[in-house]
Amino acid sequence: MAKPTFSVITTAKNEKDKRLFEETFKNWETTKQFFEKKMGKKVEFVIVDAGGNAEFPELRDSNLVAYEIYQKYRSGLYKSGKIKYKSWDSPTIGRNLGFSFARGTIVVFQDIDTRFSSGTELDLKYVTAKLDKYDNYFEVMYKALRSKNIVGAAPSARPNDTRKISRRFGTMGENYTVWFSTKIPTIKIRGTPISGPSVPGFSIAVLREVALRICAEKGHLYDPELAVAEDHKFSRILGEYGKVSYEKQAGVFTRTINRVSPGFDLLKSFLYAFMWIIPYSFPDAWKYRRHTFSI
Repeated sequence: MAKPTFSVITTAKNEKDKRLFEETFKNWETTKQFFEKKMGKKVEFVIVDAGGNAEFPELRDSNLVAYEIYQKYRSGLYKSGKIKYKSWDSPTIGRNLGFSFARGTIVVFQDIDTRFSSGTELDLKYVTAKLDKYDNYFEVMYKALRSKNIVGAAPSARPNDTRKISRRFGTMGENYTVWFSTKIPTIKIRGTPISGPSVPGFSIAVLREVALRICAEKGHLYDPELAVAEDHKFSRILGEYGKVSYEKQAGVFTRTINRVSPGFDLLKSFLYAFMWIIPYSFPDAWKYRRHTFSI
């Protein structure tokens, strides 16, 4: 098999909704096919089973990393002292493990509940043509990472579970924050990156060669001790190696219902952002804490 251009890495844990898997994988496969047909490049998927999941539907060109492998890897982190508690679990562990299986020159870390823009009318399921128009995610990221002097790229996000303007507003605010953060250099205080590109964990595209450098110099990609703001810390560290761009035409559609509950969406989005200020700014102060923020 030809070496893929993209490796999409995702981790699934305690996802009981098989329909979510089916809808997500269908979107991934469709977006992949459009890209491969137009660009002649390959996309592979690396799915890490972190336990407690519904049965995974079939997904072409994919590598399912079994739960037993995940458990063995996590146990190794504990025995080597890289994590302090035997029971500690976090999305970072699955992302780091998945990277070891990736073969693509561009690595995309993608949440299991997040879908790609295909660049076709299929995207109208999530957006309206008057407000948003996206191109194919893989095509946009490929061209950006090939032609721009960057090491990573962040997409634009919209909800996949609602088209309410009030809920969209919160996501749009997050997009603006990401865009603004990519204009700021990484600054550290006592080794903790407190500013710089701050990309939410639902999707980020990274050059493989740069990811390998981070692994060699830092000992890991994502900090295995973090389950809160680990994504922001990683993207800020990535900013030490080069520029990270915000690619507005690359869209992702992500689940918002598990972040902000229905009703008073606009107010709750502001409250949610306020609750995130401290962990967002000082991620290392939140080691071994679970992601419990909800409104």
